[in-house]
Amino acid sequence: MRKRLITPTSESIRTRGEGWLDVERAAMVEVTSEDKDCPVESAFASGNARGWRAAEPGSQTIRLVFDRPQKLRCMSLVFEENETARTQEFVLR
Repeated sequence: MRKRLITPTSESIRTRGEGWLDVERAAMVEVTSEDKDCPVESAFASGNARGWRAAEPGSQTIRLVFDRPQKLRCMSLVFEENETARTQEFVLR
């Protein structure tokens, strides 16, 4: 087994325009379900956006289909659920 120690990632999140990919222009998003008050576009907005929420319970998929191949070095995700205790699982493929 190979391993290495790394330095912790900063808790501060860079805002749009500071080296982040403009996903709204670079990709199409596919989603299995969305609440009409919390559409998937909200997941990619900065500021006071409410984020995305599924309209139906169960496993959900958000897929980004990029127009051109992208070299990604970092992804920032925040899972926030204040109403129902649940386990969040994230898979990146």
